Amino acid sequence: MVRLDWGVEETPEMWASCITVADCPEPHPAAWPTGHVCTLVSTSFSERAGPEVLDYLNKRAWSNDTVGKPMARMTDNQATGEEGAIQFLKENEAAWTPWVTPEAAEKIKASL
Repeated sequence: MVRLDWGVEETPEMWASCITVADCPEPHPAAWPTGHVCTLVSTSFSERAGPEVLDYLNKRAWSNDTVGKPMARMTDNQATGEEGAIQFLKENEAAWTPWVTPEAAEKIKASL
């Protein structure tokens, strides 16, 4: 994924005080502010999912480049989500293997 150039500065203050407020008296162009994305879970989900799932969610992370390239390739080739996931797993072993146990990583690699 690539951040688009809107031709204006990122102005979080304008977003908070005007762009996101109905009937703002003096709106000015402002680029969408960047933010940190976190995976959040509820207590109910964490109790149902168990420690293995929470461990995975705590380890999972990727850069825009890591996820953007496979998504662009999927779009260019009209690939399915499954095809994109398989390609990602084949080409980004260093990215995803820390997310899972060594045993799970071996099973995943063997299935590819």
